[in-house]
Amino acid sequence: MKCNFSILIFVLILTLNVFNSVVSVKIPFYDAIKCQFYECCRAPYLQKDYVKLEQYLKMKLFGQPLVKNTLISAIKGHYELKNPSKALVLSFHGSTGVGKTYVSQILAESFYMKGTKSAYYKVFVATKDFPHNEKINEYKERLKNEIEETVQKCERSLFVFDETDKIPIGLLDTIKAYIDFNQEIEGIDFRKSVFIFLSNSASKKIAELTLDLDRKNIKRESFELKPFQRAIQDTVFYNKEPDNKGLYHAAIIENYLIDFYIPFLPLEKIHVKNCVRTELLKYKFIDSNLYEKEHLEEDVDAIANEMSYEPPGLSKFSSSGCKRVPNLVRNLIVEKQYQLKDEL
Repeated sequence: MKCNFSILIFVLILTLNVFNSVVSVKIPFYDAIKCQFYECCRAPYLQKDYVKLEQYLKMKLFGQPLVKNTLISAIKGHYELKNPSKALVLSFHGSTGVGKTYVSQILAESFYMKGTKSAYYKVFVATKDFPHNEKINEYKERLKNEIEETVQKCERSLFVFDETDKIPIGLLDTIKAYIDFNQEIEGIDFRKSVFIFLSNSASKKIAELTLDLDRKNIKRESFELKPFQRAIQDTVFYNKEPDNKGLYHAAIIENYLIDFYIPFLPLEKIHVKNCVRTELLKYKFIDSNLYEKEHLEEDVDAIANEMSYEPPGLSKFSSSGCKRVPNLVRNLIVEKQYQLKDEL
């Protein structure tokens, strides 16, 4: 009976959809029925869960005060404007494993009911989606079509471009019109959308600035954003990445269309330990009577000590951030479970 009802609803929606596309008159209850079964560009599918965003950043992002302070104010400022003057554009920079991808996913989880599975959340990965320089014209057309189609469905869309340091030079200039101060392009308003770039470029410069401030006994909680932003912008704009990749002389930088360059600082051992602790507590085994909880900190130390740290002679920052932590924790849990089986 339930299956027949679902089929009936599907046929009804399909019929209304066809009728709606033929006749210009909008059927009042069409959207109401459709949105009971499919994601729509309105509540409850669209959310503004700033509390969830702040909690995620506080509980699961470590050593990144500049990210927390800048991101929340930037997102709130954009989403609370009834008519923003342009799309919000953020550029995340830092070495591997410091939280760039994680933060972009947190944003999706905080602002869409379906989270990262929302049709209005699009992720492009340079090495997967745009690997060949000679196909740049093909990529431009595909990118243009996908962005326009997505925003046409929902003006509150979120686009993430991962590995922008590996994207063919000039490709991202395709989106210039969408993030500029334009009210509409071909009848589509892009000003309520958000565009995020993720990149490893300028990570060495960020580490140098962090180390310099650390030597001056300035805590990262007291770092100012401005010096980092300037250093990132100059590094990305004036330095060509290998194989003609990246944002070298990009029009979107030259025309000041990136609103915030957000530095993800290199992680110290204390931050790695926080990552390990958080990862360990995901496992039910840790909460069971089989695990000796007094050994938790010993296990945290053991995993943190397995990581590599740099620069040579100082060993201040984790070479891979927290990226290796999940695998190392999983290996530890498996080893302990096997040990218990042997003892039993």
